[in-house]
Amino acid sequence: MMPGGKSAQIVIIIILIIALGFTSTAAYAYWTDVKTYSNVVLEFEGEDANLVIEQQSEAFTGMLVPEGHANFTGEVEEVVFVYEVSVDKELAKTMNLIVEAIDVTIDGVVDYEHLVEITIGNGDRYFVNELFNSVVTITITVRLLEPIDAAEAVERGLSEELVNVEDSEAAFNAIKGKTINFTISFRVETRV
Repeated sequence: MMPGGKSAQIVIIIILIIALGFTSTAAYAYWTDVKTYSNVVLEFEGEDANLVIEQQSEAFTGMLVPEGHANFTGEVEEVVFVYEVSVDKELAKTMNLIVEAIDVTIDGVVDYEHLVEITIGNGDRYFVNELFNSVVTITITVRLLEPIDAAEAVERGLSEELVNVEDSEAAFNAIKGKTINFTISFRVETRV
């Protein structure tokens, strides 16, 4: 063994560990900046095609409030997101584009997620549209329903069908000013 050979090996190992640590940190920083609506790769009979999803609407900043309660600057009664979806290769047949709102939470909790009304196209949280060699525009509208319990419905002379919580005051306190999170899932299936 050559003198200094062992110390050279230790130096090389230390350099590799530092490089690995830097690479892992850089990769983490990169992925935290990536948008969740990135492209999806599809495989059609051995060929790859990309489902291209581009958000056309501005990023939302503000406070979503129930209809009739937008009283201050920055409060809105609905938020609209617009996406353009296409496939980067020519399709031989029409496919089904399935768009779905999943993992809906308010401040990380699902207790009152039913108060978040998400409309995709002319459907609800689940929407199917034809996809065939053109750009498909998907519009998603998000609203927050006012929490109404049975006692409040009677007091205000509202229909029983509008009752959506057991205790409207508790629901209001649980959702007021909280962050609404959801995932929009895009997928393509063969049309039957």
